[in-house]
Amino acid sequence: VVASLMVEDKKAWQDLVKKCTDAGADGLELNFGCPHGMCEHGMGSAVGQEPAVIQEITSWVKEVAKIPVIVKLTPNITNITYPGEVAVKAGANGLAVINTIKSIANLDLDTYTAEPRVGKKFTSGGFSGAAVKPIALHMLTQLAIDPKIGVPITGMGGIMDWYDAAQFIA
Repeated sequence: VVASLMVEDKKAWQDLVKKCTDAGADGLELNFGCPHGMCEHGMGSAVGQEPAVIQEITSWVKEVAKIPVIVKLTPNITNITYPGEVAVKAGANGLAVINTIKSIANLDLDTYTAEPRVGKKFTSGGFSGAAVKPIALHMLTQLAIDPKIGVPITGMGGIMDWYDAAQFIA
């Protein structure tokens, strides 16, 4: 069992690591990939877009973790290798790529408002599914060929069947 974590501050990160370990988790995934969250709160892809914050939070977790730590990187970045290198430098035992890609699902042409919305307020969301596989394979490859990475990488994103999954192993 790998617990996926996303909380706000050093104390919360370290407390949750201890609770997950005590509950029997075999590994921890630091979720720096989700297209929501705020960097100043240590959450989501906002963290994954800030290498200094990736390094800081990963270091906090590694101070108390007694089980493997996997850092899930965001695809919402120009160069995936730099945050991967930073995560490894901070002690990550592995990397995971990719999560959903930040997007706007639709634009209502009658109101010129993005969707989904509630009243007149809207937010961006995440795009996933088969269409993200080429992006996921590209980012996985970029990390795999980087000599500074040197840790296992879990590939995901766009996997719809066994054939897709096999392409991430090759």
